Amino acid sequence: MGLDKTQIVNAAIEQIDQRGLAAFSMRELARTLGVSPAVIYWHVGGRQEDLFAEVSAVITAALTDEIEPEQSWQDRLRSVFRRYRYLVHQHPKVAPLLGAQMKSNGVANLVWVETVLAALAEAGFEGESLRDAFNVLIGGLSGFVTMELAPPPDDADGWQQTFADRVANIDADSFPHTHAVLPLISNRIFVLRWQNGADVSYDSSFEMLLDIIIDGLTLRSQQQGVSRR
Repeated sequence: MGLDKTQIVNAAIEQIDQRGLAAFSMRELARTLGVSPAVIYWHVGGRQEDLFAEVSAVITAALTDEIEPEQSWQDRLRSVFRRYRYLVHQHPKVAPLLGAQMKSNGVANLVWVETVLAALAEAGFEGESLRDAFNVLIGGLSGFVTMELAPPPDDADGWQQTFADRVANIDADSFPHTHAVLPLISNRIFVLRWQNGADVSYDSSFEMLLDIIIDGLTLRSQQQGVSRR
């Protein structure tokens, strides 16, 4: 049986899972599949970015699987973004591609975009407010997941111990508020951690962000409804 696009994309995801996005190599992918790089380009397009767009589409393909027709627009948005986070956590090293690089943009999978826009339209957003609400959702929630799963440095073991020691020795006189809550925040907030969300849970923080954004959109929707009367 000949090579097809699905095999190529799955092999690319496996390589990223194993080696990380920064170490991804089309030549290594071709070697793994037993073909030349030209064969891969023939199947997925002439650039590495085309392959990455397909990877993004595969990872996000099931985003709307758990949505029920009777759900409110708020619950539909919750379902999409909880599902997004779950799917990215299955392939944490792909997270920088999905959230932080424009090469993951594209029209390979518009189903979830349509779902989000439909929910916002039902909420009463239109025109510029619809656009802004969409960007708030995507920027806030996918940005959270990207930061949550940010990859460690190449020398992770040595760096982790050094950074953990620095955090443990934060001076109480210079930084009294930080020092007072150090047991609570050490390795548990984004700027004072040495492990990412693949090893440490940020579930409650994500849920809080989801609540804040959707509650804010609900309030804005209600205000817009009043202003249109």
